[in-house]
Amino acid sequence: MIICDSHTHSSFSFDAEVPMEDMVKGAIKKNINVITFTDHCDAIGIYDEKKFESVLEEEIPKSVAESKRLKEVYSDKIKILTGVELGEPTHSPEKTKVALGLGDYDFILASTHEVRGREDFYFLEYDENNIDTLLTEYFNEQLEVVKWNGFDSLAHFDYPARYIAERTDIKPDYSKYNNVIDEILTTLIKNNKALEINTSTISKPLSRPMPDKNILKRYKELGGYLITLGSDAHNVEALSQDFNKAFEILKELGFTSYYYYEKHNPVKVDLL
Repeated sequence: MIICDSHTHSSFSFDAEVPMEDMVKGAIKKNINVITFTDHCDAIGIYDEKKFESVLEEEIPKSVAESKRLKEVYSDKIKILTGVELGEPTHSPEKTKVALGLGDYDFILASTHEVRGREDFYFLEYDENNIDTLLTEYFNEQLEVVKWNGFDSLAHFDYPARYIAERTDIKPDYSKYNNVIDEILTTLIKNNKALEINTSTISKPLSRPMPDKNILKRYKELGGYLITLGSDAHNVEALSQDFNKAFEILKELGFTSYYYYEKHNPVKVDLL
């Protein structure tokens, strides 16, 4: 099976410490064929204004330059692609425009880590009284992001679920969000954008990828086929983690391929 990990982070991300070259060497040892670096560029969030300017002026340009350098150095061993993870891209269109102009990206991953007026879902507390409100706000903002349409794939579809599972025994009923979920999926399909299967939560308390099997099934029913796989790795050990389980889910649902992106064009990878 050809292994393409389209969501990885290096020390150019605020929450990772491993140098990009070490991530590349680890990927080669793991027999990964294609790796895309998608270091964080969140429009707001944990960054204050000064820190965010540093991301725009230093971290992302350095991430882009290093991925380009390593692409040449290791071209005979692995395909290295240049990406970025844009968090909350609709919160600050001006900053997002700047971020999009920082490099010749192969791949743009869009994500929502927080909604307007709240902190990152990582920092929130959850109970049976607020989960419905938080998920409603989250899915509405995901819909806003997909309508923005300036990306290639949508990351970790139901991001808050990882923290709800880690901190509570509550299993949210997603059926109440069916309408907005369908609108998100149909908008992705209409705009020829991909949906990411994020495997970072399969071996965590959530015990499944983001999104879950039901949402992936619905995506396929609606005509979706553009799937990217991302480990969301912040260290070597997590690279391509639980991809075998993601492959099993895809095959079970009738998918015959997944994709990675080069120069914003989807490249098909057959599921064997």
